[in-house]
This record gives sequence, structure tokens and C-alpha cells, in this order.
Amino acid sequence: MQRDCFELGLFIVCNVINCLAPGACDVQPTARENCGFPGITEIECNANQCCYNSDAPDSPWCFKPVLAEGKYLCERY
Repeated sequence: MQRDCFELGLFIVCNVINCLAPGACDVQPTARENCGFPGITEIECNANQCCYNSDAPDSPWCFKPVLAEGKYLCERY
């Protein structure tokens, strides 16, 4: 995950960018491996480099992506 940070007064503000490769979140609901906790938000889920999709009510909404060996769209800090 890439974090672009800048100082704003006394605060440091970070823009978190989801760095998953295209197609990494194309996981069938029955094959999803949980990556969060009950009530996790999409922002929290993405901050953990996980996928979020609430379309399937009986499967994890925050789940691990399917990654080809270390493939990310951007580099980690």
C-alpha cells in the first residue's frame, strides 16, 4: 500500500492508495478468505490491502485478494 503523506499544520495527512493488481479482487464469494472483522469499513479494508465487496451477503465483505507473486500497481513505502 502506498501512502502519500504531507504535513498540514500540526497534523500529518496520508492519502492511502489501494495498490492491488487489476483482477486481484475477482474472487468468487464462496472462495473468499476473510481479511477483516465484523463491521469493517471499505476504507479500513482497503488500508489493509484487502478487497471489499458487499454484494454477497453470506460471504466475507473484506477478503484477501488473489495476487500473482508480489504484483502491485505501486510500490510500498
